[in-house]
Amino acid sequence: MSKLSPIAVPRRTIVSVTLFAAVTAIIAMVLVNCSPRPEAVWVKKSRTYKEEVLAVTATGGELKHVEWDGDGWGSGATGDWMSYVVFDPSNSLAATMKSDEPRKVEGIPCAVIKIRRLENQWYSVVLDMNQFWDKMHPNCDGYKRP
Repeated sequence: MSKLSPIAVPRRTIVSVTLFAAVTAIIAMVLVNCSPRPEAVWVKKSRTYKEEVLAVTATGGELKHVEWDGDGWGSGATGDWMSYVVFDPSNSLAATMKSDEPRKVEGIPCAVIKIRRLENQWYSVVLDMNQFWDKMHPNCDGYKRP
């Protein structure tokens, strides 16, 4: 059996500790920033969301939609940026995906800041701060930019 040299043991220890620290730091960063990507949420829950959206009756030229947890951010203290899964049979939202500036999009009554294509005819839409696309807020009541 070969003996380890006194210099080899500290090197192994240093390498092991460094590797452990790096892996721990990476895992911690992932866990702290770990809100699943919208695409991952969509893959896991798309069937449920599609059923919910398709059960909705669209009114007044609006696109069918339901609130979802794949995009959006904020809280009561900072303001909410609500997100919705939207069914767009004509794929017209694809042409409006390039900008992150608040804008008006046909079929959506609120100001939109982010559109992400999930798959053909299905999109994630994030509205401007405190804009809500529901019956309680028929005109997207909420924060209005000055």
